[in-house]
Parts: sequence; structure tokens; C-alpha cells
Amino acid sequence: MPEVGPDVAGRRVLEGLTIAHVGHFDPAYARNRIMAKALRRAGARVVEVTDLRRFARRTPGLVTRTAAARPDLVLVAFPGQADVAAARLAARGAPVVLDAFSSILETAEDRDQSSWLRSRWYAAEDRVACRLADVVLLDTDAHIGYFARRFGVAPAKMRRVPVGADDEVMFPRPEPPREGCDQRFRVVFCGTYIPLQGVDTIVRAAAVLERAGEEVDFLLVGNGQTYDSVRSLAARLDVGSVRFAPRVPYEGLPAVIAGADVYLGIFGATDKAARVIPNKVFDGLAMARPVVTADTPAAREVLVHGRHAWLCPPADPEALAAGIVALQADDRARVAMAADGHALFRQELSIDALSARVAGIVRQLVP
Repeated sequence: MPEVGPDVAGRRVLEGLTIAHVGHFDPAYARNRIMAKALRRAGARVVEVTDLRRFARRTPGLVTRTAAARPDLVLVAFPGQADVAAARLAARGAPVVLDAFSSILETAEDRDQSSWLRSRWYAAEDRVACRLADVVLLDTDAHIGYFARRFGVAPAKMRRVPVGADDEVMFPRPEPPREGCDQRFRVVFCGTYIPLQGVDTIVRAAAVLERAGEEVDFLLVGNGQTYDSVRSLAARLDVGSVRFAPRVPYEGLPAVIAGADVYLGIFGATDKAARVIPNKVFDGLAMARPVVTADTPAAREVLVHGRHAWLCPPADPEALAAGIVALQADDRARVAMAADGHALFRQELSIDALSARVAGIVRQLVP
């Protein structure tokens, strides 16, 4: 499938183009925020046309406002499968790009929210949206393969655009001072507790380390779907090294991540977990922190174990515990891995790098 190299990096090759960023989306969500910044950095004028109301209420306004922007290209933002038809109508012949990012069906199945009837509906929505779009953007080759197999989308129609991180917010910072005697090795996780994150594996790994007498503290930030069950697991295992903290706004995350000796990604064993590299992994790389995450096909597309990040088998508390101990014991290796991971981020996953990639895709559609 076509890939766009760094030949357009640093150039405002989309100067003079208007791109409508359309759908029932949150502009502050990481994927949408980064895509808009990447397009603007390439010189495009990005007009956000968003409406969070239900389908019947939002669609007429989306069509009218998108058409009024007279776009050279329409980018349907995540989650946007339901809005592709409206975008196609409003585009008036301009190319329509769907930033699918992930499947509606896959997300529902991963969160155990799909009945038989809903699954058929979600699958149809994914399939029809991809057919209506000129190009479909996904974050990993593993996801591209899934869309080709599950929804019959031609591989030539899909492009890989990694998630990356907003490096205007996520960049290396000094570690914040620790209070008093708080010098224990600190492992940090920030997330929404969805199943693919496998937060239960983190708690079980903490229990393994406690039994081994290792002095490691865990800070778990956030809440969500599995939060209550994870708290119950921690109580059942009588884990004293795990501290739970409430969700932190995006702008406050760098201060939390900067205090991590190791920053955790995901550890779930779901099918979706094998196909994604989550925001938190890229945030850790952007901030030059040592990252530990699950060894999956998606992760292997970008990361080399021990060089850019520490990869361990999904849903394996013992392997996660062993990885943490290995990094705790070797300061030099941990620092080198963080530096190499950050260098990889700057080269391939920063907004500049993504801007070059996205600009190339746009130029293929709008010569």
C-alpha cells in the first residue's frame, strides 16, 4: 500500500487548501487534535465542523456548514463512520477521507457492548462508510489487515497514519521533586480502564513484586469501565504498593508522566489490543520516559524490544514484573532505551513527521 515518506517534512505544501474536519467529534481528543495540527502545520486551512447531537439532529447542519466552507477535501474525524454519507453529500465532488482510526464493531466487541443485532449493524456501518470514502486512514498495518479481512476494504484504499503524540504538550521535562523519603522506583499508568488496557495485569504484577520483596510503587491514574473490578482485585490481593489516583486533564498529564521511572502502556489480551498502539505509549516516548507495553503485532510495527521500549507478553503479570525489575536494576539501559524511544518519536511520530505523511496523502487526492 502507498506510503508517504519524509520528503515533504517542514514544507507548507498544503498552503491555499481548505480542509473541512467534519463529524460528531471532540476536537480535543488526541487523534483529532493531532490530525488538525498536522494539517495546519503543512499549511492547510482547517475548518472544524462538529456537532455532538444525535444523527438526525446534527446531519442537516453538518451538510450545510461543510458545503459553506467550500473545502478542497473533507476529513471525517473519529468517530465518523455515521457521518461519511453527509460528508460525501456536502463535499460536492471534493475527495472524502475517513479517519476510521478503529472499527465501531471492534470497539463494541472489545468492551462487550454488542448483541448479535448490534454487531450486524456496526459491521454494516463500518463497511458502508469505508465504501463511501475515497481513502480510509488507520493507525497500524494490523488494523489495515483487519479492515481488509472483516469489511472487504481494498488495501490500496487505506493508508497508515500512526497516532503519535501532541509534542506541543508532551515533551521531555525535569522530574518533579519527590517528597521526603519517597525515593522508591515509581511505575505510572494513566488510562480509562477499558479492557484492552489490562489494568488487572498491572495489579497482579505489583503483587508478584511485593511477594519478591522488590521496592516498587505503582501509581494508577484515571477511571473507567473496569475500575471497580481492578480496585476489588487490589483489595483481594492485599497489594499495598498500588496507589489509585483520579483522572488528570490532558494538560496535567506531563507532570504525572515526568515523575515515572517507568511508564506503562497496555497489557490486555483482546483482539483489539493486538492491533493498536495506544496514545499513552506515544506520550511516554514523546516525553523520553522508559515505556513498557504489551508485545503485539501492532507494537512490533514501530518498536524494537529493549531499544525503543520494553515489550512483554499480554496478560502476563510475571513477565511484566520481570521487565520492571530488569529496568530498575540497569539505570544505563533504562536511560538509553528512553533516549532511543524519544529519537524514534521525533523522527517518525512527531507532529512534523505526521504532517509530512498526511500532506502526502492529501496531495495524492488534491494535486
